[in-house]
Amino acid sequence: MADSTATATGATTKEDRMINLEIVDAEAGGDIGRVIVAGFETPPGESIAERAEYMRENADWLRRTLIQPPIGELSQSINLVLPPSNEEADIGVITMGTMGYPGFSGSNAMCTIAVLASEGLIDMSADEVNIRLETPVGITALTVCVEDGSVKSVQYAAPVAYAEPEERTATLPTWGAVTYTLAYSGVSYVVVDATTVDLHPTADSAEAIRRLFGELFAEIDSTTILDHPSLGAMPKLTLGLLADGSETQHYATAGQSTPLAVYMAGGVICSGPTGTGTSALLAWLANRKLIWPNSQICAISPGGHTFIGDYTRDTTVGPRSAIHTTITGSPRVLKRDTITIERPGEGSSFGGIATRERHSRSRTHGKNRG
Repeated sequence: MADSTATATGATTKEDRMINLEIVDAEAGGDIGRVIVAGFETPPGESIAERAEYMRENADWLRRTLIQPPIGELSQSINLVLPPSNEEADIGVITMGTMGYPGFSGSNAMCTIAVLASEGLIDMSADEVNIRLETPVGITALTVCVEDGSVKSVQYAAPVAYAEPEERTATLPTWGAVTYTLAYSGVSYVVVDATTVDLHPTADSAEAIRRLFGELFAEIDSTTILDHPSLGAMPKLTLGLLADGSETQHYATAGQSTPLAVYMAGGVICSGPTGTGTSALLAWLANRKLIWPNSQICAISPGGHTFIGDYTRDTTVGPRSAIHTTITGSPRVLKRDTITIERPGEGSSFGGIATRERHSRSRTHGKNRG
């Protein structure tokens, strides 16, 4: 876990500013989550939410350094493992990436659990292990299915999700009038019905999907927010979801395939369906009465990666209809690196990188089940 070997501020000489981060890469549903297990101290704050806010306001250099070449990619996320602030939680984590600091990320939660298990920080002696993960939006319960001492699959009870019943419209240079819906699933999404723009979530459509959401976010950027009934105004919208429910049947069972594409502001299309994307898709389908409680879908991304999403029961968030969902995937650990970077300080360049990787060991825990 994050330790006291690096501080966010205070170093004056270049030698003092150099820090070694122990990072383990994992994959869940096609997306890469990089997990910092040592080398960066716990940021100030009474809760994981306050610690995430501290990182956003005072130590964003870490995120920006690690998601950019030569040591990272914009499509990857960074997960800082921390002691939990809530005594009911087992582990704390702050996720950061191109999208900023999301309150929750399902694929990154799975990656974090897989990494901690591979590092021997989770007892894997039982066939099933229950973990309570603290994120900025609260505690999430995860169930780890164990096979031969390794993670076979991870299922979690997702944050309560909903899609606004109101449709909004934006006029775009290429597509003209485009209707969209806002949805919440631990983070906020701008959801577009694929059938209304004659654009389907396939690999062949990737460039058109980027253009669509690039134009859409440029149009709505400063004027549109999601106002959560309990949490209040959400951060700036940075995530888009192209949803295709044209073939979804009522009471979908046995993981009926449902295509989607998740877009991150900046032009990134996620390799996988993402956990929050799958939950937002379920909420959007439920809002349109295309599925009902006890439905199960197999959310499939343009890259062919999948998560299983279950719509378990109805609930409410304030005056809004909402749903409970569970998301299941099979994460795997890829490699472990020691990365040396320079913290900003007087006389230093922002986030200067000293060494990309001092050493790298590949891991092959489990199979890639997408």
